[in-house]
Amino acid sequence: MILNISYQSKSQERDINDYVGLSYTFWESLKMGGSGSQKLIINDCHQIFEPYLKQRHSTKYCNIELRSKGIGLRFRYKLEAIGWFIPYSALSYHHDDFNLKIQDQITGYFMNVKSSHRNRINLKFMKKLAYLGS
Repeated sequence: MILNISYQSKSQERDINDYVGLSYTFWESLKMGGSGSQKLIINDCHQIFEPYLKQRHSTKYCNIELRSKGIGLRFRYKLEAIGWFIPYSALSYHHDDFNLKIQDQITGYFMNVKSSHRNRINLKFMKKLAYLGS
């Protein structure tokens, strides 16, 4: 599910929560050592994302939020915030030290991201994703 999340309405928030679950509370996130990824650079994407990501020649950044029933990948387009939400049941991902490929098995949409500033993909985050996704 790809949505413009800049100005969320109650119905849109309800749809997101039904699809990928509620966000973790501050205390739950603190207990699990965080529920978000580091800043990631978008390398490549499915053509459905191209209108959002191929407009400017600047680097495009995103981050990933873990939720109880899925993930939310968020990035900026002009002044808008765009969210791509994937339930764990449809999530497929592959990673190495520096790159991560996320794919929605239902729609076939994908996004390749890499860590920013020559850092490695955070292994703690990947372990949480593997644990929650199983």
